[in-house]
Amino acid sequence: MNAVSHNIKPIVIKKEYKHSIEKVFSAFSQKTAFEQWIAPSDEIGTEVLIYDFNVGGQYKVKFSVPGFGNMFLSGEFININKPNQICFTWVWDKPDIHAGINSLVTADFFEHEEYTKLVVTHENLSTLEATTRHTQGWNGTLTRLEKHLINNA
Repeated sequence: MNAVSHNIKPIVIKKEYKHSIEKVFSAFSQKTAFEQWIAPSDEIGTEVLIYDFNVGGQYKVKFSVPGFGNMFLSGEFININKPNQICFTWVWDKPDIHAGINSLVTADFFEHEEYTKLVVTHENLSTLEATTRHTQGWNGTLTRLEKHLINNA
């Protein structure tokens, strides 16, 4: 790790969805649902190659990026506390410029009367560039999650 990495703060993104906590949680826990929204924009094709939603289970996602080609993301589910929290590692494969950075994503779900609050924390990103890219990515991805929840109500 370089000296700069100590100053990199985790990404924390909060969104509210007018859906039950169970519905929002299941968008993460079900492979077919996850595949429909886990990309920062509609232009990026997504295929979930592996999805073992259990503690210690692996996942692998192939993203087809126009003008770039395929990118692969993989990780392991570290903690699953249904329907309140999911924690998983997040690692890009080569040739991605952020390949090999073993970062950690925690999705916390909070139930309210009229909505569910989702807080996504992405930490251990070792560069400012990675933090900027993943902040943009998560914002787009969580907007796509909202569309998925509305379209599958």
